[in-house]
Amino acid sequence: MVLAFALLFRLSLLGSPVVLSSDVYRYLWDGRVQWAGISPYRYPPTAAELVPLRDETIHPRINRPTKPTVYPPGAQAAFALVALVSPNNLPAWRVFLLSSEILTMGLLLVLLQRAGVTQAAVIVYAWSPLVVFEGVQAGHVDLAMIPLVLAALAFRQRGSSVRAGIALGAAVLVKLYPLILLPAWWRPRDWRFPAAVAATVVLGYLPHAANVGLGVIGFLPEYLGRVEDHNIGLRALMTYPFGLTGDLARVVAMALLFSLMAGILAWIGRTNGGNAAGMTRAGALAVGTYLLLVPTSMHPWYVLWIVPFLCFRLWPAWLYFTGAVTLSYMSYVVEPAPIPWWAWLAEWGPLGALLLHSGWGALAHPVRASFVPRSM
Repeated sequence: MVLAFALLFRLSLLGSPVVLSSDVYRYLWDGRVQWAGISPYRYPPTAAELVPLRDETIHPRINRPTKPTVYPPGAQAAFALVALVSPNNLPAWRVFLLSSEILTMGLLLVLLQRAGVTQAAVIVYAWSPLVVFEGVQAGHVDLAMIPLVLAALAFRQRGSSVRAGIALGAAVLVKLYPLILLPAWWRPRDWRFPAAVAATVVLGYLPHAANVGLGVIGFLPEYLGRVEDHNIGLRALMTYPFGLTGDLARVVAMALLFSLMAGILAWIGRTNGGNAAGMTRAGALAVGTYLLLVPTSMHPWYVLWIVPFLCFRLWPAWLYFTGAVTLSYMSYVVEPAPIPWWAWLAEWGPLGALLLHSGWGALAHPVRASFVPRSM
């Protein structure tokens, strides 16, 4: 019944209009460009070379049309695949994401059973309003990355370093941020895991790099710039109250947070225990660390990948944030003004308070079931 309703929620959105985010139109455009024999890393959508590919439906809706794509090769492969099956078709892309979600829920059922947690806990992901909206409705490619992360976790739990590395590398090729799981899941002297991740990522980028060289990084350098700051969390607290709004303060704060994140991820890796429960715990802690400390933008769909980990143990702070992060959409209502201060405070204030209340060490013990009965 849980999965039946989850499917119903998503099927009801297949024909709905896209709201609040236009990323999906870039996906459809990149797929079209690839089947025209052109690298999406080479030209921005407004380039004269791409005029023959323009239309009245997709092209006018692309965000950042003067910039080349930012999406990695794995995401590009997904865009091209859907464009091959059904070009320029938003429902087709949504069906692809729905297929990814079915795979995600299947993997969650397997992993929950391994962990001794009731499979009914899959409801945390299956019925998550954030997942339903940012997934099939908004069409974010992040959903295609999540089953790869869970596959990497499943292989890591079984001690298959190479398969885990390939799966994690594939996830990184869809969205870059799963790379933070590498130090969290690494075990001393197990070089096969990082080698498999590196080899997978390199092989994924190689054909594009051979075509466009350093252009393969696309819009990424500018994405890390000030103009893309949106709903930043801890960095805002470190700088804005003290009037530190200049470029130097921004760079210093970002460097400090990235360094702190690296240190915590290394600690998580050293204490993951190497067993199934330890790897699940390490994954949850790593994703939570990333979401709390990352000094770049925080869009609602960036939070999607912590939701599967909440199925193993409910973490009140992050469960709250999966709802509160949608307040960042207020910036679109008051645009071009930034997010209202009260909305930012309602997002990040309770998150910090809940983390302090529960203690960062709440997941520093073997995963325990938040849901006791083992039944659906």
